[in-house]
Amino acid sequence: MESNSKNRKFETDTFSLLIPSVYTDMQVVWESIRAAHELPDDDYLSYATTTLIPVEFFNEFDGENIVLRFWQSNKLADEEIELIEEKEIQVAGHSSNIRLVKSKDDIFYYLAIVQISDQFCYIFKGDCKIEHRAFYEPLFEAIWQSLEYFGNHQEAIDKLPKFLQDFYYHRKSENNFNEEEQLEENSILPFIEEFSIPVDDKEYWIIDDIQLQFLPECSASVNGTLYVNLEGIIPEFEEKKHSYIVDSYNGAVALNFSLSQIYNQGIPTGLVPFEKGRDESYNHYLWDRGFKYSLGFTGNVTLKEGWIGLNGYLEDKWDPKRYKISLAKKIATQELEWEKYDFTMFKELEKTLPKIVRQLKLKDPDPTELREELHSLVHLESLTIQFSNNSKEAEAFTEIPSSIKHFKNLKSLHLWGIAAITKFPEWIGDLRELEFLLLTGSKVEGIHPYTLQYLSKLKLCFLENNNLGSAPKLLPDNLEVLHLEGNQLTDVPNSYTQLKNLRKLHIKNNPLKSLPSGLENIPELDLELEKKMTLLDYTYKGADNNGVVPYEDELFYARNDSDLNSNLRKAIEEKGFQEYENGLSKIARHAVNFATTIPDLYDEVGNNRIGGLPDLPVNVDYPTVKSDDEKKGYQFIAQINCASIANLQNYLPRTGMLYFFIEDQQDFVPRVIFYEGETDNLKSAKELNIDEEFIYDESGIYQAFKTNSEKCISLPSFYNDEHYYKDIAPELKELEEKYDETEALKEALLPFNTKSSHGINNYVFKQHDSPEIEAVNTLKGKQEEWMVLLRVSSDNNPGFCFWDAGEIYFVIHKSDLAKKDFSNVYCGLETS
Repeated sequence: MESNSKNRKFETDTFSLLIPSVYTDMQVVWESIRAAHELPDDDYLSYATTTLIPVEFFNEFDGENIVLRFWQSNKLADEEIELIEEKEIQVAGHSSNIRLVKSKDDIFYYLAIVQISDQFCYIFKGDCKIEHRAFYEPLFEAIWQSLEYFGNHQEAIDKLPKFLQDFYYHRKSENNFNEEEQLEENSILPFIEEFSIPVDDKEYWIIDDIQLQFLPECSASVNGTLYVNLEGIIPEFEEKKHSYIVDSYNGAVALNFSLSQIYNQGIPTGLVPFEKGRDESYNHYLWDRGFKYSLGFTGNVTLKEGWIGLNGYLEDKWDPKRYKISLAKKIATQELEWEKYDFTMFKELEKTLPKIVRQLKLKDPDPTELREELHSLVHLESLTIQFSNNSKEAEAFTEIPSSIKHFKNLKSLHLWGIAAITKFPEWIGDLRELEFLLLTGSKVEGIHPYTLQYLSKLKLCFLENNNLGSAPKLLPDNLEVLHLEGNQLTDVPNSYTQLKNLRKLHIKNNPLKSLPSGLENIPELDLELEKKMTLLDYTYKGADNNGVVPYEDELFYARNDSDLNSNLRKAIEEKGFQEYENGLSKIARHAVNFATTIPDLYDEVGNNRIGGLPDLPVNVDYPTVKSDDEKKGYQFIAQINCASIANLQNYLPRTGMLYFFIEDQQDFVPRVIFYEGETDNLKSAKELNIDEEFIYDESGIYQAFKTNSEKCISLPSFYNDEHYYKDIAPELKELEEKYDETEALKEALLPFNTKSSHGINNYVFKQHDSPEIEAVNTLKGKQEEWMVLLRVSSDNNPGFCFWDAGEIYFVIHKSDLAKKDFSNVYCGLETS
């Protein structure tokens, strides 16, 4: 397997695929590659599976040709399938037939087949919930089109287990058994031996009779939990011999454990079971490196008398094979700093010196036992008490223990779900070392105005979801973050505007009636947009702070372009949306879309380009960011030649170049440069002395691609997008129940006969809010005053993969655009 930050390459003996990083659970089994987008709760959002199949397998199904027989093989007798679309695309140099269908339980399927010879074909099956089709369908197509095949297909099939060969060729055998029976047999776990400390006191690590050597990097440390890093290497590593277990270039592997609830008088003690790399209690975690991707550890981790031991098996998630693993390694217990350990059970406190206990995190503790145990823990620096909803312990916790006021070293106090608490004790103001205070889920109605004032070191204060009728008026100058959402506040003290270090204020979900002027200047004010507009001055002051200039808003809509109007009416008629024509024409945007075409070899200067490096003016330096006293380059995204698309729209500058950069893919700090001179004064990208190491973002330099461009109509997704039309075309809300139909309408309006990846003045699908609302929340103004200057999607051509195959967007105020001032652009991300 090869990997990078954009896609990962997986291969079998006969084919390879590029899998987007959104797919987190990968299984390569024989001549099949399965990718799954897995959630933490073991649920799945999507599967995508590609398999080599003998053509003969489909002979038992009805149909005049293999394509029809393949469709028939995917039908179940008791399942209703609705055909959405059929098409052909090119895959691995052959025509591939695609069928898009929906099941009665609203599952979307992308089914594909490509025949590569008289004997063999590859098939693909991708699925997701129908409401997620817009996100996953392009990924399915990208995976399928990345198919490359090679090798001897007959030899690969001949190496398959006999039961699978019999299945493919419809052969019957007395020893034949189906896959379900095989999995059932495999589900019977072998006996796992109990760990014993080696009699000879020698450490060992054995996997399937392969002896590994421990590396010097092995370590154990405490930081909240006990972290154990076990690194080993196969001394005489041979890829062909050991690749069934190890997937590293030199035979090195590692197991990293995070273990809690194991303290016993300074000696880690306990037994932790794992199943396929997971602990069901979620108190312990395992990360592995260097092993075959589909392997997971099932067995026990034992901590005993200064040793860590593993006994169990490495299990392949698909292949019914297990490889025994046993390990014994000493832990340097005398070097462990238990003062950094999170104690989470009263049992761990038995026979423990109070001075050791600095961090205590308890869930649903018995209030009586809690009061008794807390008295002696005067050295605590962090205390967390969390109650579950409606628990009997929460009902009995009616008073915050007064013994806490004696914890003079306490830096962090977290009280969650304290539903029976009605009073916020004034003695909390005596905890002068407190830096982080959290009190949530109580019935507290008020806090004495002076209680928090004297907490001079307090930086983070979370008081959300209580019953506060008034906010604490006097707060320390050091405060940086204050959460007051979900209370009963009708106003906020004017003193908050004087807190120079306050960078985050969250006051959503309060019945606010008034707010002090200047509150809007807090960098991150989390408040409903409607309340911002009515209770604060959210007028946009312009990028230059000199106000706004008039602009022609009609230019941004498709209704004033005869060609686009004709296209919209035609699509509405074809798709049966005549009753919504008036509303759709009100919101249809005049967009310009781009599709990447061929690699850009920098043979042209000043063309439209996605990825790579820019053709900058000779007097303009490549933008940089300072990192550890070293200059690093922004990540280049695109350059747009305004003159080349001047005939496609009327809102951008008529001439000049626009360059789009981001600092990195963490904060997406944007930089947009506008150059209004001649292209003759541009320096070719190939003359830039820039390499991967210079770029600040780890993704480095993307592959440069040329583009096609065309004007088109952009419509919203009608899924959670009511803010676009609720005031001007409320009848469009009915379209929220017509997902498939509206998606078909939108696709009919796209150019290039494909889902073009990038665009200007597009609607952008988001789970929450919109790019324009995000810009308002950050930079002020009104939603309708902002426009998407550029939308850039994940695209396999340049190699874009923004987080989980998401897309980024640059948003500008229409007045700034009219001024040709690109110094105050907002950039955001939408991903799954």
